[in-house]
Amino acid sequence: MMNKKWIKRIGICSFAGILFGFILGAWLIPTELHADYKPDATVYENDPVSERDFKVYTTSRLGRIKEVEDYTISSDFATDDGMIRVDAEKPDLSCKVNLHTVPVVASDITYNTVCYEDHMEDYNPDVSEMIYYADGTMETVSENRLNVSYDENKKKHKLTITAAGAHDIYRENVNIITVKSITTKDTVSTENTLTSDKLHLTIHYSDGTSVKAKKKQIRSEKIKHPKEGTNKLKCYYNDKTYTVKVKAYEPKPTVTFDGYGTFELEYYDPYYVGAERLNTFNGVTYFNGHRETFYSQNVLPGTALYIPGRHVADDGTIRDWQGYICAAADTSFFSRYDIVLTSLGPAKIYDTGCPYGTIDIYVDW
Repeated sequence: MMNKKWIKRIGICSFAGILFGFILGAWLIPTELHADYKPDATVYENDPVSERDFKVYTTSRLGRIKEVEDYTISSDFATDDGMIRVDAEKPDLSCKVNLHTVPVVASDITYNTVCYEDHMEDYNPDVSEMIYYADGTMETVSENRLNVSYDENKKKHKLTITAAGAHDIYRENVNIITVKSITTKDTVSTENTLTSDKLHLTIHYSDGTSVKAKKKQIRSEKIKHPKEGTNKLKCYYNDKTYTVKVKAYEPKPTVTFDGYGTFELEYYDPYYVGAERLNTFNGVTYFNGHRETFYSQNVLPGTALYIPGRHVADDGTIRDWQGYICAAADTSFFSRYDIVLTSLGPAKIYDTGCPYGTIDIYVDW
């Protein structure tokens, strides 16, 4: 039977063996993986990361350091936050390395050309060659090293431009300026066919700018008989349809008198003949070979006369539906419904009973 002395010796030896094994394991078995990244030159955001730029080593619990030869990096490029993963093949350990020497792009390539949707075929981005980085460095990209391409998204009215520089690929979204409306200030006669090629049109854009349309740049339907007032003309521009509001007017009838030219008939506006006008101050004037007087409808209403569209104009003269001033004359001097020029404008004879050579003008004075 083993005595107590031997049992004590065996226990001490076992404990010593366990302690020695633990110390040996802590010294020899790696527990952590470390990596240092030291590139030879400045590395940009999308430069490939080479394994030769890494120094990889393991550490044990007691601080033993051993360099690792067999390892892999998880990506050919640095991630957005500058971190990259390193994996040791034997033993199976991994770590993340902060590639803090990689500058993040602070400002992308700048595109100075304004992009209009109706001139996409002429769009050529004016690309700045200066690229600025977060670490304060900059890069000049020469034209022969700069490739520009773009993808259009018409639904979102965005243009995504991609430019490949010397060290990185840059992307920028550019707003496509759309056509909001097409307008005109022209007015047309109801007697003429309404089409876009007879109008001066203005194209208005979403950024508040506008430009005059070139002749025949915009096509339209035809309105053969435009109505008086506002007409909606359907126009076609850049494969899109726009409604242009065009005002039309009824042309005024005209009358011509030898030596005095042509007058447009005015419903309310005064006429200007270029001579002394008949007025209430003297009541009589002489013009164009005849004597002129007036009588007021306030004294003699003259309701028995047939004067279609009878109304009072702005100068107080009584006029018909066309704008002729209503007057009276001896039948041997002028017949009923004859047209005569007075000092107050074109007049039509509606009444008789005046002395020969006199024109009596109806007024509201």
